[in-house]
Amino acid sequence: MADIFDLVEKELEEREEEDLMDFISDGEGEDIDTLEEPLRLDDSFPSTVVVSGIPQVPKEKFDKLLGVISKLFNKYGENEKEMPFNAAGTMTEGCVLITYETPEAATQAQQALDGMSLDKKHTFKVVKFDQFNEITNRDEDFKPRRTLASYSRNDFRSWLTDTKCREQFLLRYQTETEIYWHDTTIGEPTLCYGGEREKRTGKIWCDWQVQWSPLGHFLTTFHKQGVALWGGPEFTKKIRFAHDGVKYLEFSPTEEYALTWNGTSALENDAQAVRIHRVLTGECVFNCRTPAVAPLGGDFPHFLWSHDGKYFAECNEASISVRETDTFNLIKDEDGKKRTLKFPELSTFQWSPKDNLLSVWCLEKENNPARLVLVEIPSRRELASRSRTQVEASMHWQSEGDYLCLINTKLSKTKKKGATNLEIFRIREKNIPVDIVEVKDSVRGFHWETKGHRFSLLTSDDSGHHPKMFIYGLSKEKCEVLSFFDLPSNSYNNFFWAPEGQYFVCAAVGHGDLLFGGMTSDNKLEILHKDEHFMLTDVQWDPSSRYVITAVTQPMQNEIGGFKYSMEAGFAIWTFQGRVLHRQQKEKLWQISWRPHPPCLLSSSKQANVRKNVKQYSKKYDQLDDQAKEAARNAYRNEREGKMNAFREILQRVGDIYFDKSEENGWADALDAFNASKGWSPLQEVSQDVIEVVEEKVG
Repeated sequence: MADIFDLVEKELEEREEEDLMDFISDGEGEDIDTLEEPLRLDDSFPSTVVVSGIPQVPKEKFDKLLGVISKLFNKYGENEKEMPFNAAGTMTEGCVLITYETPEAATQAQQALDGMSLDKKHTFKVVKFDQFNEITNRDEDFKPRRTLASYSRNDFRSWLTDTKCREQFLLRYQTETEIYWHDTTIGEPTLCYGGEREKRTGKIWCDWQVQWSPLGHFLTTFHKQGVALWGGPEFTKKIRFAHDGVKYLEFSPTEEYALTWNGTSALENDAQAVRIHRVLTGECVFNCRTPAVAPLGGDFPHFLWSHDGKYFAECNEASISVRETDTFNLIKDEDGKKRTLKFPELSTFQWSPKDNLLSVWCLEKENNPARLVLVEIPSRRELASRSRTQVEASMHWQSEGDYLCLINTKLSKTKKKGATNLEIFRIREKNIPVDIVEVKDSVRGFHWETKGHRFSLLTSDDSGHHPKMFIYGLSKEKCEVLSFFDLPSNSYNNFFWAPEGQYFVCAAVGHGDLLFGGMTSDNKLEILHKDEHFMLTDVQWDPSSRYVITAVTQPMQNEIGGFKYSMEAGFAIWTFQGRVLHRQQKEKLWQISWRPHPPCLLSSSKQANVRKNVKQYSKKYDQLDDQAKEAARNAYRNEREGKMNAFREILQRVGDIYFDKSEENGWADALDAFNASKGWSPLQEVSQDVIEVVEEKVG
């Protein structure tokens, strides 16, 4: 849209040349240095504002509408108004130009009335006239303005240097987003940041959901036009990623890239459905349509990242496309051509947690059996493969990539389930040998111990009763049962190992039963505590393996479906032994999560040394904890004594006033006369009770 000044300039250019020549002198002209400075036209209108969002009315209602507008805008000074009609002259255009006597008055009106709702259908948009051309000529594609040239990562791990060694956790409830310190000395969480800075400026910190980055450096907030990343001790905004209608976000493991998806289906063929952004600069480095297959099931994710973030992959029913993040092109084959990896009847695939290695499961079809294939990337070399017939299977990687478990259950021709085998692939050993464990009962859950060589197995009989919990261990020679436990209830359906292994929580998600336990160094099972958190939906260990959060949360997308959790919404914090530290109800609790930790900088040998001498190191922190607890007790005692002393002073003042008034008004004499008229006399009784009898032998 051209502005008024462009139109004037165009008009001047179209004038005929002979008309302009009439004003040109025939002489040689004067020296340019002797000419006066040309007059410059002031083309600004600092005292004029443009107001849109006004109702469109016919001529009969023009005066009434103008009166309403005047009542609102005349508060800020004298002004002139111009409310244009349409070309036919029958209806107003829905806007008005208002010119004040001073720019200050126009600024006050713009700041006060911009965004004000006149009614349910009409909201004012008030802008300065000088900004009008800039707004109307804006590019239709939204491009976020980069307000920061760069940002520093020096303070990204500041929370890890907390002198009290506290953990942080996030709460998203109602319209609030809050980060808390988990402070055991105080006995309740301490607010770290709750969006106070944004509230003071009238901004919304988060429109929808929130999410920690995998290393804990960033807090991501979702908005209508994209996502924003916050970091540092004050949670300041670091970068924004533009993506209209974004629904999901996934970081690469190293937090170098962030993938966003707007939720559109593959059938819509939206070329901007998936975007990958560089976290440091915010630029979009890759975009594509929504893939047809999500390899892990569900709606998201469609792409899976390698452990080092150098590769990401997607799949369809017959191939896997692996791209490198340096160029975002497909990896090359042995002929140097960029091609996909072909796998007929592909069902799913997973990356190893510690190596650039793909595990691929292909379904059985006709005379071709089902296959598990291990493929090295980027060489495409096949390291191992196993074929099975008439089975359904699932893959489970151990956290360090040392083992891969293939759980396959035999199926009859009628698809009835039979025996289950656990096939444990020892990835680090030569030729990748396989241990096979036969399980007679139905497998309800399989869970590797984090950073360990053990795994848990939840089973039940064919009828779904007699639930059991098994703990298996892998030695150099074999895989064997270390311990088993008859679960007290059939509702137990999930198992959560601590991030450092050894301890666990067995939970009945959706019901509420909790079982806290652990495995000793000599592989003995210890059941530490049994408790309940009614209707729990979430169980999360903190990164240090010291605390557990259990919570009842509501889904944000489905208000009706989440109604059944509304009465129980809240959370509890427990020690790893099962002792409750804090309980709190939270209406409309949407999300709760611990802040993740980056990988430890100590080597494995140094970590082992710390564990070995933990009692020596703990003395220092035990002393600090005792000092903090004593300080908290003293503060509580001083606060209580201060309140008691203040109360006693009030009682003393009331007593002094009473005695003064009783002498002045004769209350004491009246009370004595009243008691004398009743004939009351004091009566004293003495009662003796034997409290204790002690016999002592003398001599």
